[in-house]
Amino acid sequence: MVGLFRKKEAFCTICKKKIISHKHKPKREWNLEGSLCANCYVDFMKKYYNNNNDDKCTLCGSKPGSFSLMRPKKEWNLRGWLCQPCFDQKEKSDNELKKFCCLCGIKLGFISYTAKKEWNFTGELCKKCFNLQKTKESAI
Repeated sequence: MVGLFRKKEAFCTICKKKIISHKHKPKREWNLEGSLCANCYVDFMKKYYNNNNDDKCTLCGSKPGSFSLMRPKKEWNLRGWLCQPCFDQKEKSDNELKKFCCLCGIKLGFISYTAKKEWNFTGELCKKCFNLQKTKESAI
């Protein structure tokens, strides 16, 4: 009953240090048996992480490193990753598109209208422009 709640001591298979807090399981492709400490696990992650064309920004083409890239938002319709400056710039321009009508330029209030895909507009519309486009569409 004495050893019932005690954890078994674990040692890292690479550096042979005692693992105090959390044991990490190595990935299958690393071909390692046993558990790893946090430092060795991070080192192996960096070593075996794929450095291919996905590790660069889709807008500017820079390679800041795979851990510094951000996933674009769904409504931007971009594939791949963005670096921090490109992400901030895209987000700022996206927010500006949402503040003003894309046809007449009037500042939008609380309610805005999203253009239909067949209209080929990027951004939001005011009520007047949305109704105008709708009547043009029904007249054709």
